[in-house]
Amino acid sequence: KPRKHQTPLSACCRSQVSRRTTTMVQPSTVQTATTVASTWKHPNTHLVLPPPAPEPISRSYGIGGFEGMVFSGFGPAVAAVLTNPFDVAKVRMQLQGEASSGSKKAYTGAFDCIIKTFKAEGIAGTQRGLSASIIREGSKNFFRIGLFHPILDVLHEDHTKSPPVWKRLIAGSISGAAGAIICNPIEIVKTRLQASSVGAGAVGYQGYQYKGFIDSFRVIVRDEGVKGLWTGTSISAVRSILATSTNMTVNSKSKEMLLQDPSLAWLGFQPGFLTDGFCSVLSAFFAVGANNPADVVRTRLYNQPFKMVDGVRRGEWYTGSVQCAGMILKDEGPLAFWKGFTGHFMRTGPHYVAAFIVIGWCQRTARTWKEKSNQKSWDRSMVAAFNKFAEPTEGGPRWTNASLQTALRTACPRAAVGCSEREYEALLRADAAAVLSAAGKGAEGALRYAEFVAASPALDAVVARRLAERA
Repeated sequence: KPRKHQTPLSACCRSQVSRRTTTMVQPSTVQTATTVASTWKHPNTHLVLPPPAPEPISRSYGIGGFEGMVFSGFGPAVAAVLTNPFDVAKVRMQLQGEASSGSKKAYTGAFDCIIKTFKAEGIAGTQRGLSASIIREGSKNFFRIGLFHPILDVLHEDHTKSPPVWKRLIAGSISGAAGAIICNPIEIVKTRLQASSVGAGAVGYQGYQYKGFIDSFRVIVRDEGVKGLWTGTSISAVRSILATSTNMTVNSKSKEMLLQDPSLAWLGFQPGFLTDGFCSVLSAFFAVGANNPADVVRTRLYNQPFKMVDGVRRGEWYTGSVQCAGMILKDEGPLAFWKGFTGHFMRTGPHYVAAFIVIGWCQRTARTWKEKSNQKSWDRSMVAAFNKFAEPTEGGPRWTNASLQTALRTACPRAAVGCSEREYEALLRADAAAVLSAAGKGAEGALRYAEFVAASPALDAVVARRLAERA
């Protein structure tokens, strides 16, 4: 039992609560507190204080996880609006001169294709298949780009070292294949919509004249069956593997080198739009060079006419990817595999730049928001801890010697300290005075909120020392 001249702890706490109800520090009235320590020396300090620092943000926040996948789809979807005319040009350039269709060379280059398409079909022609392109970019890259970093984290668990190129290539291959297989129906609809044309600009097979994006699915399922939506999946997966593994490897590795390699520090690259854009253009060039042959084969397979033979859907011109590639090589020569390269790059380069700038901005914005959110949450916790034991004074709530003693009773109960009541009370007074002294105050001093935050490590040190002596 406490001595007669002492106030019982329960009565003391009730008295403090009743006096503090109208004199509390509000979170909105204090400046953001700074980190006071990396960790508390003793776990009992958590009984009176929140963690010594805001919750850290994970290394992959905004890059991996669901939010990272959303950003990965959002960026390319926005970019599709800007680069769709080049995608239309790429498809039509790849179809012209196709021996099976009998189409002749209608365009001299990507820009010539865009100009002639605009003259013949207007803005609707240059933006043909835009809705499908937006949906395709958003959905496919949700997996293609969004899964790259999570897969790479699984393949490379040692985050203190840079992942080797071969692991990046594998991660890009897996995420690329996943995106291609899942989103092949949207891919085939986009290609056919972009290939359909009128007048002299028509190249390749022109039998697919859909009313729109939704109508495309309805007609394909009706005429070709559900399997028709997965026409050319194998070559699409190969193309996506080549594109994604090259793109993501070059992009991530070049960005890492520019930002972390001391020998390249003189270039002055910093996290931001410029670095995102430069690395995107670099990766686009290599990605287009790697996947253009597969892209030509895929475009031909997607756009060929089909017929039903004994209830089985068969292509009229090509039986599969290998046979298609063989015919292209035989009829048009090896350079035909790089048809539409300029249009492909003119579409892919700006597209990658716009997409990865948007993705990078989303990631940095998300991390900044999370940092501020964690900081505000920690500030609220510190304010709550301050108000819990603060005493009302003429200058506002303060942590007094009595406040410190009450907090120390919570963190270091007498049973844990292991001493008599008299000794325990003396220790509390001495420890409270030690904390005040560390804050530059006398034994009867009082701590404002900012001083309380700064003195938190001293309180933690007292708790750790007192309980360590008992141990």
